[in-house]
Amino acid sequence: MRIPSYDDLTPSIPDITPRETFSQVKRFLPRADAPAPASPLAADAFASSASLYACLRADPSPHFDPKTPSPHFVIARDFSPRVERHGGSSVVLDVSGLGRLLGDPQAIGDALDRAAAGSSTSLRIAIARTQTAARLLAIGCPGLRVAPGEVAAAIAPLPIDALRAFMDDEEAESHGGKVAARVKATTARLDTFRRWGLTALGDIASLPAADLSERMGQEGLALQQLARGVDRAPLVPDPGVRRFVQSMELEWPIDSLEPLSFVLARLLDPLSSALERADRGAAALRLDLRLVDRTTHGRVLPLPAAIRDAKVLRTLLLLDLESHPPAAAIDIVTIEIDPAPARIVQYSLLERAMPSPETLATLTARLGALVGERRCGSPALVDTWRPDGFEMKRFSPDSREPRIASREPRIASRESRVANRESRTANREYLLVRRFRPPVAVRVTVEHGRPVRVAIDRRGMPGGHVEQAAGPWRSSGAWWDATAWDRDEWDAALSDGSVCRLFHDRIIDRWFLVGILD
Repeated sequence: MRIPSYDDLTPSIPDITPRETFSQVKRFLPRADAPAPASPLAADAFASSASLYACLRADPSPHFDPKTPSPHFVIARDFSPRVERHGGSSVVLDVSGLGRLLGDPQAIGDALDRAAAGSSTSLRIAIARTQTAARLLAIGCPGLRVAPGEVAAAIAPLPIDALRAFMDDEEAESHGGKVAARVKATTARLDTFRRWGLTALGDIASLPAADLSERMGQEGLALQQLARGVDRAPLVPDPGVRRFVQSMELEWPIDSLEPLSFVLARLLDPLSSALERADRGAAALRLDLRLVDRTTHGRVLPLPAAIRDAKVLRTLLLLDLESHPPAAAIDIVTIEIDPAPARIVQYSLLERAMPSPETLATLTARLGALVGERRCGSPALVDTWRPDGFEMKRFSPDSREPRIASREPRIASRESRVANRESRTANREYLLVRRFRPPVAVRVTVEHGRPVRVAIDRRGMPGGHVEQAAGPWRSSGAWWDATAWDRDEWDAALSDGSVCRLFHDRIIDRWFLVGILD
């Protein structure tokens, strides 16, 4: 019997040729035929969709002590453990995990504003997709400013003096040395911009990068990147803020969810105990998986309520990874929890018990993994004339709308449906349609431009001769797009006693059954 050695168990490191190295680097370089992105962050889909930063700015203090927490630092620490101080005036915090707990960026800004209202210091609050944009908006805009969209367009109207105050904070933070000298050299370039007649950050952002580099060097390009809202460095959390982080370096790479679940349980159990001792819950989960190809697979899971059950948190992570699996085997697993105050629930004896947030979060995560995240949620109407235009938003039990009662009771018998057919087809606005999504393709016989017979292959679906028809109602739109529609709708009463809604797609020349009218 041969006992395998360590060399037999360890996978060999493949030789990397220069051609492979160049091919890997080429993936990160922009193609010559690719269109230029609207902003430097347009190519980073994850950063533009998930990252969200808030900046709290107070009046600069001449006696700045890094060891003494300022009032706005204390407020920021209550909202997120990832807080970074910039001098004695600005504090930047990562609020990307508070979406499901507090709401949209405007709701997060309102919560910060309410927390700052009790402070004795007058604060400016700004929320943006990058740290730089949030700091510049807090410098140039009083009060609360929320810019959840394109950062370059949001900060373009700000004056150049906002950049000067930004660089002054960098100089105060450097505490002398070569960094301060480099900051002073960069700040001196702002006077050159003024002599050129530039007054706003948008003017600097629109300058040609090549010409700017020839005249100002790296200092000019650095200022242009700041004027576009691009972050030069990631957020470095303040060491004075307690963080709930657990990490494990694996002896062997993991490439499936079953062994990963044991690793997640081992990491989440101490985190759950630490949250319980601190009387906190998890507002968001941050999972960083270091892969064998030296890349990082990061996921952020905002939670609907403060949860600290380790089993629920592990289930949510596994369901998310089932929908968004990593591209390679895993070497290092890191979990960080954004803490929030624990929930205090007082149940009532007079009201029906509602499902717990843990149960709802697990249910929606399972449905999202089964049918897809974009197919699970609450329907919301969109601003369009397209028939049946809606989108799916994340389900939130607090934003449920009351159900609209039917204006007309359902009639079960065939005789009653036939008797009320004329009045129902005349008052089209009072009809309730049980829609089929997607619409069902049918065969319709047309005479003199009107449908006379409907045939369908599915069992239990309406069909037969058209005894009465109302229409057509023509609708069209989006002619400039590939998703254009041009259709004629009909309300038809069939010989089997059913009333249905049909439409004829004039673009592809086909008939569809939209639904049954009740």
